[in-house]
Amino acid sequence: MTDHVATNIVRTGTLTPEQIARERSLQLALGLDLAMFALWGVVAAISGSLTMLAELIRAVPMTTVEVFALIMMRRIHRGRTAAFEFGSGKLEQFVNLLIAGGFILGGLWILRNVLALVTGSRPIGTPSGFALAAFVAASNTYLNVLAWDSVRRAARHGGSLIMQGQLRARLVKVVSSFVVQGTLTLAALSLDEVIITWADAAGALFVCSFILYSAYEMLQAGLPDLVDRSVNEEVQAAINRMLTRHFEEYERLDSVRTRRSGETIYADIVLGFQPTLTLAEVNTRIEKMKSTLRAEVPGADVSIHATSA
Repeated sequence: MTDHVATNIVRTGTLTPEQIARERSLQLALGLDLAMFALWGVVAAISGSLTMLAELIRAVPMTTVEVFALIMMRRIHRGRTAAFEFGSGKLEQFVNLLIAGGFILGGLWILRNVLALVTGSRPIGTPSGFALAAFVAASNTYLNVLAWDSVRRAARHGGSLIMQGQLRARLVKVVSSFVVQGTLTLAALSLDEVIITWADAAGALFVCSFILYSAYEMLQAGLPDLVDRSVNEEVQAAINRMLTRHFEEYERLDSVRTRRSGETIYADIVLGFQPTLTLAEVNTRIEKMKSTLRAEVPGADVSIHATSA
């Protein structure tokens, strides 16, 4: 057995039951999504449904996010993110920005085709095609409910931001799939071309609105982090309260620097201590200050460096 294989076995063996459950829930959800893609493409081509095409445009970028989330979760669970000294937040936001760009292009394409559909420039689908699309949409709704329930059960113990984010994304998918199923079912059951046209257009517009709103959220969250936005005033105030509370523990405040990487807050503080203190005494004081700040800012990565006063 090679060292590489042995190392992987050791790492896999260290996974907790909760970590294994989280990875399996995301793998199941991702597998169900991938299984639907080819079917969606075929049905969209047969039925001529703009709603189904819009769903396909929405699903591909969203699944890319899920693949990236699963990869990052596996690397975090196995301790393979040490190469990112300040975490992988910027990488996550960069991927999100690329996907947001794809969302915007896809949303504009859908809007253009909705306009063509309601003005008669784009042909409407056939009732039999919409019936097939409605059946596939119903199957997709069922699979989305299964995937959401799997992620919900794995995330109920909390502790993972990735899992909480995936749970919210899955819930949105369930709600969206019910709306899409409703519009396609209406189009399949109706014999009036006007009702079919507006039902298909309404479903496509709903998906388009979701796509553009998702792009807006990604841009709003990602751009500030990529340019090292400063932490909010609440975090700055928490640092000031910590320094005030432990004012007698140190002699001089040299510098305070804060930054964000994704959702993680980093605080780098340099303090001057009396040269007569032992190293053990300095470390004890530093740990007290770290504990105080972490109590107010959960999950913060705090570094306090000591210099001689």
